[in-house]
Amino acid sequence: MGLIRSYMYTPKEIQLAEDMANALEDRKSLSFYLHCAKKYPRDYLLATLTHVVTLPSHSIRTTRARLFTNIVTNSIFNTDDDIRD
Repeated sequence: MGLIRSYMYTPKEIQLAEDMANALEDRKSLSFYLHCAKKYPRDYLLATLTHVVTLPSHSIRTTRARLFTNIVTNSIFNTDDDIRD
């Protein structure tokens, strides 16, 4: 895929997002991975990615990308900013 240029994301965030998309074989969701790279700590994302990629195939019910998404979006780092009293 081509070079991504953006004023919203740093080169490190873009590289992390591309690494996640490639490792999970999910290039179509690159915008989601860019969002994650900006929102969540790098170490947390890399640890989660390593965990998901190293799981045996028979223990994954959907796809690795879907499992990664579920883990990240249900993490302690995910705050419910839209909740109103």
